[in-house]
Amino acid sequence: MLDLFPLAALIAALAVVATGSVLLVRPSNRSRGGPRHLMVVAPESLEGLTVDVEEEITLGRAAGCGITVDDGHVSPIHARLFRTGGHLVVEDLGSTNGTYVNRERVESPTALGTGDHLQVGDTVLELW
Repeated sequence: MLDLFPLAALIAALAVVATGSVLLVRPSNRSRGGPRHLMVVAPESLEGLTVDVEEEITLGRAAGCGITVDDGHVSPIHARLFRTGGHLVVEDLGSTNGTYVNRERVESPTALGTGDHLQVGDTVLELW
């Protein structure tokens, strides 16, 4: 399978130049169970950027997150994706503006399926 990380980094760098927004991705090991990829569907400037889903990965503005989202509506450590019992699960980590799955606010760890939309701030990712 083609490693998309170098391409993702280039696309993110170009997006910064063009829009001032960035989505940074740090690769790690793949795992089984549930959706395996996240694809940006919004904002339009990052649309189509695809990231492999990790065993456990955090999303947020902080540089140490597995997926760094440069968005003022995203908390430094906003949410966490992890695998358990054969499912990919999202958990909000006390963010100010919430984490949403299919436009519903996540109140507790929530299993994700293929085709679900995960939203943090203004960034929407589709799982596949």
